[in-house]
Amino acid sequence: EGERVPEGRVRGPPVTSGIASLAQRKLGRLRPWAWGPDSLELLGPLFANVSGEVRSASQCFNEAIAQLYSKSWSALFLKKVLLRLGEAEESWLCTAHDAGVPVDTLQDALEAIASIRARGHHKLVVKEALGLAGRNAIRLWEPQLLGVHRRWMARALEHGRQLVIEPWLERERDFSVQLEMTERGLRLFGYTGLFNDRKGQFQANCAAPDHDRRIPAPVTALFREPADISTRIHRLYTGIFSVLEADLIRAGYLGPVGIDAFVYRGAQGELRLKPVVEINPRYTMGRLTLELMRRTAPGRHGLLRLVNRARLHAEGFSDFPSYVAHLENHFPLQLEGEPIPRISEGTLCLNDPALAQVCMAIFRVSRVPADGQ
Repeated sequence: EGERVPEGRVRGPPVTSGIASLAQRKLGRLRPWAWGPDSLELLGPLFANVSGEVRSASQCFNEAIAQLYSKSWSALFLKKVLLRLGEAEESWLCTAHDAGVPVDTLQDALEAIASIRARGHHKLVVKEALGLAGRNAIRLWEPQLLGVHRRWMARALEHGRQLVIEPWLERERDFSVQLEMTERGLRLFGYTGLFNDRKGQFQANCAAPDHDRRIPAPVTALFREPADISTRIHRLYTGIFSVLEADLIRAGYLGPVGIDAFVYRGAQGELRLKPVVEINPRYTMGRLTLELMRRTAPGRHGLLRLVNRARLHAEGFSDFPSYVAHLENHFPLQLEGEPIPRISEGTLCLNDPALAQVCMAIFRVSRVPADGQ
């Protein structure tokens, strides 16, 4: 098919004229970051101009697809695959009790909290089912449920927002699986390392040269046993992909899919894998990392970071332009290869430091894993 050149539009006042101009042209495909009511409204006028695929607005987003965005759907999916694949008794794998409990009423929430704590998990996390990037969640670590916690849950539930109650698990290493659901089936795109802060909010993704076929080595290296842990985890994900593919077909979903996962330490100090924390039917930062890796030279490592103002100041810089100037001086971008040069080493800034208000997206390429990988 050759190189596909996407075009982006920033949502805001100028976007109306941008969409109007696109409506006068033939388009290959429409690929928003995620399909939803807002992207349907924005891109609706363009469907008639798309020639690369035949899909209606209702096929891009509908009630069945909307359910895939919910953390409650992910929790129930994990329980289903653990039971169906018969892996629940493996000492290195989480149990169905770690998957989370969806609740619709305050009474259900209180019962779920009591039940999880009765099993020995005192620390809990309560998430809104449609929360994003670690937001819309509270941690219950106090000896007793506080009034502020009860009010937070009651308010969310009264507004029709489903909650998911989970035991708090002490993470050792996060990673993600990137997939693409096509008309021919679910295709593995690759694996990335994943760095979140203590609240679960995204910080960075990394990718190794063999990201397209292997789970990150730091993940499997955590397990001293069984000796064939890599083979077992890959076999587990093969089964998960099969179950997920069937669910995506039933929902009529086509497009990118990301699965967040992590290794955690259990109550007895043992290491366990939670293979599905959240399923995201959209483009993710992990997918962006792997797309950038396609532009790197063979054998290279990549690290995609979001540097916000707090991190900027922590690293000793007062503004984004001075930070980027430092990176360009110490990690200059180097290209190699013919006929299409690829990134050999250095740092690539994905947004303009002079215009950045919230954060800088930085992609660093190196011959060895960067610090933090």
